[in-house]
Amino acid sequence: MKIFNKICLLLFVFIFYSSFTSFVDAKTIHFAVASDVQYLQQSTDDKSIENRTPLILKYFVKRVNENDYDFVVFLGDNIAKSNLNNLNGFLKIVKDIKPSYYLVLGNQDAHKISGIDKKVYLETVSKVNKNQKKPESSYYFCPTSDVIVIVLDNVSSGMPSNHGVFTQRTLKWLDETLTKHENKKAIIFQHVPYLPPYDKESYEILEKNNFRAILSNHDNVLAVFSGHYRMESTQKDDKGITHINAPALSISPYNYMDIVLTYDKKPFSKAKNFKIDGDLKPAI
Repeated sequence: MKIFNKICLLLFVFIFYSSFTSFVDAKTIHFAVASDVQYLQQSTDDKSIENRTPLILKYFVKRVNENDYDFVVFLGDNIAKSNLNNLNGFLKIVKDIKPSYYLVLGNQDAHKISGIDKKVYLETVSKVNKNQKKPESSYYFCPTSDVIVIVLDNVSSGMPSNHGVFTQRTLKWLDETLTKHENKKAIIFQHVPYLPPYDKESYEILEKNNFRAILSNHDNVLAVFSGHYRMESTQKDDKGITHINAPALSISPYNYMDIVLTYDKKPFSKAKNFKIDGDLKPAI
């Protein structure tokens, strides 16, 4: 009888402890995602109301500062035409964002053939954004000790193209970064999605299978956020990774994504022990 009582007591303690530690070890990250801002700088004598992107962006900054976000990510196509006038106009507005903000390169942002190249684009950003001091198109940051956020460059560096393009160097860096931080839960941000909201051959990633192979080799990737298609969708791949596509901030109803990630920070927990809640919120 005493042995039975001891077993019952141990079971009670185990269940209580498990419930308690699950509560204690649950952590949340709250962030905002905006895609395809398509910022177009207006001239001082431009009286038209066709281009609303400066106004939309200013309202977005206001909405961000009204909330308690841990960070903000712009998913690329931040400017409508690749030139310094548009980029400087965009940066002048977003520098007022209170939380840390990060930029993903889009296919319209920088290219050698027409506009400013990636080097000039990134050097201009690094002078303004204290969170991107190094002019790198692929980089990472850690909002908590348990999570790594990876920003990937998957757009062409030469002539303008709607295709997603991963260089071998970028894919190698991604693989090494995920391996180095295998004990952290990873979130990836890139412009062109791996799982698009609809089929469009001219928009697809050219190195799709190579990217998929890297995701398959790692167990710590929670989600991949993308833009490019200008509409919202959420899908899961065969590995259970959540792929979220964000709408265009530049298109009515001018929505951005409000994301809450809740995860279990216990050392022995797997990447599947998490939850993503997302809402579309209007900037205006």
